[in-house]
Amino acid sequence: MRQLTSLLIGLLFLSTGCARPQQENAITIMNVAAVDEELLERLRAFAEKELHVPIRTVEKPRLAGAESVEALKQSVLRLKADADVSLIVLAGIDGDEKHLSIFADDAVALINTQPLTAADPETYACRLQRMVMRAAAFNFGLPPTPDPFCVTRDYRSLDDLDRMGRNYSPPWMARFAEEAARRGLQPLPADGQRMPK
Repeated sequence: MRQLTSLLIGLLFLSTGCARPQQENAITIMNVAAVDEELLERLRAFAEKELHVPIRTVEKPRLAGAESVEALKQSVLRLKADADVSLIVLAGIDGDEKHLSIFADDAVALINTQPLTAADPETYACRLQRMVMRAAAFNFGLPPTPDPFCVTRDYRSLDDLDRMGRNYSPPWMARFAEEAARRGLQPLPADGQRMPK
């Protein structure tokens, strides 16, 4: 009897020790073989600094080569976790010139990196930073702002995109923060340092 009790207790400890910890709610940037690891981390760090909420990244290179935005969206939705409060996908989609596709009902945004490429790596990185910020806002239902310096304003060309700011106007930042909290995202401390768990 004592052996059976010990065995059951051991199995209990083993099963609880092996259980996957629950992921914190976050905005997730999914890289579909579109950017290198260094640029992906740069985009994550920039978004987290600007948005003041947890941002994580995942790599899903096997999704590369989707035939359309819709096909990629369906593949992405099968992988989207409950903790992915907003999922921003970086992918190159052949034959599609649209820079950003928003599916706010599913909290999914697809950034088409191909038409955003530039000869200058810094220009390209800044374009992607702007797109990540736009995707985060539009996934949460924020509309474009008329503020000429806000990253959510409408633009007509890549040159116009390159001239806009890379963050939100103060009213849009307040609206974003309110919506993020409503969706269960915990704000990061003002100094950007995460609290120990």
